[in-house]
Amino acid sequence: MERTITVRSSALDRWARKLRALEMEKEKELGIQDPLVSAILISPALDQNRLGYFRYTSRLIVISEELVESGREDDIINVFLHELSHALDYRLFGALEHGATFHTCCRMLGVEEGFDKSTIRLSVKKGNAKREKIRKLMALSASPFENESAIAIQKAKEMMAEGGAGLYDDERIYTAALYSAGRFSYGIKMLLNYIEKTSGVFLITSNEGGTKKALVYGSLEEVEFSIYLFDYLESSVKAEIQALRSKGDKVSRDNFIMGMIEALSSKTEGSSADKAIIAIQSRNMDAAKRIVYPESRFSRRVSHSYISFDKDSYGHGKGFGDNLSVPASIGRKALT
Repeated sequence: MERTITVRSSALDRWARKLRALEMEKEKELGIQDPLVSAILISPALDQNRLGYFRYTSRLIVISEELVESGREDDIINVFLHELSHALDYRLFGALEHGATFHTCCRMLGVEEGFDKSTIRLSVKKGNAKREKIRKLMALSASPFENESAIAIQKAKEMMAEGGAGLYDDERIYTAALYSAGRFSYGIKMLLNYIEKTSGVFLITSNEGGTKKALVYGSLEEVEFSIYLFDYLESSVKAEIQALRSKGDKVSRDNFIMGMIEALSSKTEGSSADKAIIAIQSRNMDAAKRIVYPESRFSRRVSHSYISFDKDSYGHGKGFGDNLSVPASIGRKALT
């Protein structure tokens, strides 16, 4: 699924509102009634050479967190107007490249010379050394995931626990949609619960227009890790079930996941890291309440999902969980 990790804080939210006001001002000047973009987000998941982008499928503009933190005000505004020019170009001409119509839109919106290029060269600072160190550990490009999966997941939990302190000195929180569907099956609910308990993220379920979303909140490292682990386990389950069914076995996905999660949980729970993970999750919940949902109340609902127990499918899943190996490098996925 298409994902964007975004970041929220008081200061960053002020910038998002300022850019939205600038968008509305430019639209009024041009006589545009329908907003050019659906939302303006600030994201940490952009490389140093990508300061922002316009996603035409959802009409989003995403601006780099590093740019907003360290860029000059004129730079931030011009990078935003560059992306807004893409939105205008798409609206008027159906174009997405840096062609003649794009440069016309840049002039219409008052983009300064140099900011109408396909690549904008600006120097922005990287995050602090502590955050970068933890992020590298959790990026899974050189991860502890070298042995049997339970050992690997336990090591990851310990690193989360060790690295959890001090990441919210500037009171910000990162978020992403971990999973989205019309309804969550019993197996998916179990998998989401396991990810929440393992990574320390705070997870809530929202319902927008009949589509349910599992939203996770935490530090950048925790949110990234929750995505990588969820995607790896979900894709591994899918591949194994397909292999079993191709042999003629009738496999219940929910029962298979139940067996796998119980096998993994029996080996990765009960350690000293668990208390720290619970504390991190509580911190993430508090931060989400303060920054994202200051006027809302959270409630824990007891799930009443039931499935028919299938011993064979459960056994397949348990055996799979006992022997699951997580590779040394899962590989970073594009989160944009």
